[in-house]
Amino acid sequence: MYADFFKMAEKNPFFAEYSKMMAEFDPKKMADEFTKVTKGYDMPKFDFDAVLELQKKNFDAITAANQVAAEGAQALAKRQAEMLQQAMEEVSKMIESFSKIDNPQAVAAAQADLLKGAFVKSVDNTRELADLMTKSNTEASDALNTRVVEALDEVKSTVLKAAKKK
Repeated sequence: MYADFFKMAEKNPFFAEYSKMMAEFDPKKMADEFTKVTKGYDMPKFDFDAVLELQKKNFDAITAANQVAAEGAQALAKRQAEMLQQAMEEVSKMIESFSKIDNPQAVAAAQADLLKGAFVKSVDNTRELADLMTKSNTEASDALNTRVVEALDEVKSTVLKAAKKK
């Protein structure tokens, strides 16, 4: 199979040129040529300390954003637990109140009122939880956005400093 491929490839002028080029390929010679070409250019010095400081600040910003997100998740879980506790207390009161009603029509009316109240409460709770999540996410993303803007300003100032040194 490969022999057939190479026989076909030998007839292809592109393959022949490519084979010749690869046979003459010398990485050392190429590196020497690159060195000669770039010798005349003044390459800016790379400031590793500045890059490390930039990365430290980025890491600190990510850590702070994660802390805000974790605190938001804790607050959300705490509030959900409070809502569940409150709902359980209301169900307990409801069962107690229904046991005191003798008339089936009155029970139905009480159940309708209860469902209406539960629905309104559910919508309010959902809105409150969504607001908590939105607030937490906004605080976390604001911390990251602020750091991105600062990092871009730092990069710009570093580039300008390097340009002035030339």
